[in-house]
Amino acid sequence: MQYHEPVWIPAHLTTGEPDSFAAFTLEERLPAILDNLANHADARTDQALQQLAVEIREGEITPLPPVILGLFDQVIKPYTGRRWTDMPFLTVELYFYARILLAFGHTATTLVDPFHPIKNTVSLQAIESLTTMTGYCDSDCDITGLLRWSMTGNTADLSQQVVTDASQISLLVDESYVAGGLFDSGLNRIDFVFDNAGMDVLTDLLLILRISRHCSRIVAHVRPWPMFVSDVTMTDMKYLIRKLVTSSIPAAKKLGEDITQLLHQNRLIFRSSSALGLPVCFCEEEALTRETFENTELVIFKGDLNYRYFVGDRRWPHTMEKRYFFERFSQPAICLRTLKSEVLVGLPADIATRTLHLQPDWLTSGRYGIIQVFAH
Repeated sequence: MQYHEPVWIPAHLTTGEPDSFAAFTLEERLPAILDNLANHADARTDQALQQLAVEIREGEITPLPPVILGLFDQVIKPYTGRRWTDMPFLTVELYFYARILLAFGHTATTLVDPFHPIKNTVSLQAIESLTTMTGYCDSDCDITGLLRWSMTGNTADLSQQVVTDASQISLLVDESYVAGGLFDSGLNRIDFVFDNAGMDVLTDLLLILRISRHCSRIVAHVRPWPMFVSDVTMTDMKYLIRKLVTSSIPAAKKLGEDITQLLHQNRLIFRSSSALGLPVCFCEEEALTRETFENTELVIFKGDLNYRYFVGDRRWPHTMEKRYFFERFSQPAICLRTLKSEVLVGLPADIATRTLHLQPDWLTSGRYGIIQVFAH
């Protein structure tokens, strides 16, 4: 089939688009997150959070201090003095979480994470769940099964107002067998981009352990600072592994020990990647992509946010060909996610037709999942 270059690139999603999920996020989801944080904040922090809530509704974008959040202050500078609805959706979200960190006293030397307690709680709950899910911990568990379990684990997104039960997920696109075949040839380096704490990252570690048989090294990327409530940072990862290793649950303890062994052998590397704190698109920014995924042969993007980082936070046609993104990224990629944003590409025509008969919120409800492969 001949591939046709698109004649236009759609605009970025914005919070100024009426009735969009982005607008709903600005009007409802972000204020709800502030309300939850205010319940555990001291007086000074509470005042800063209240001021932030007012700014979201009617205020102007204010500058960020330099250095503290990498280069993000430079991204925000052109929008200073404008309304929040004037920024692209992904930039709005990252700016929102940057402002939360500053409200809680985050500086270059004082690193704070207001979401750390809830992430610790869901991590401990996930470890407990391994008592009834030992089949996934079996060294002979097939890769396709682990890919699907990892996808359902992506329901564990605490920035959502309603978290869908993993058992209620319908798999809209399942290319797990194609994905599994990518590991058969043996690879030197695979990159994995984590999303949420809790069951989400636990399923990822089991998948990483299994695919480590098929490559020399895995580089696993975490967020450079706390964002989106439950996104995994280096501190969260260290906490989880420590709790796994010291767990009284045999399957959890073995997982922790096996992951630790991979780390000691330098076959698994956790990396805090600065690009994951910026509103970027890896299919559009070649230099940044090369810097982040240098010498990789396959990248696994987990979750909605990383999908947006991969293809771009734009209103793409849902049937936009996957080849367009593969050729720009230049390496094979696997995307595992439950749908919680309006960005989706690569749907076959028959599945796109099926979506016309789904609930109006099918793109954002978290009730549908995809396992997509972007490769030759």
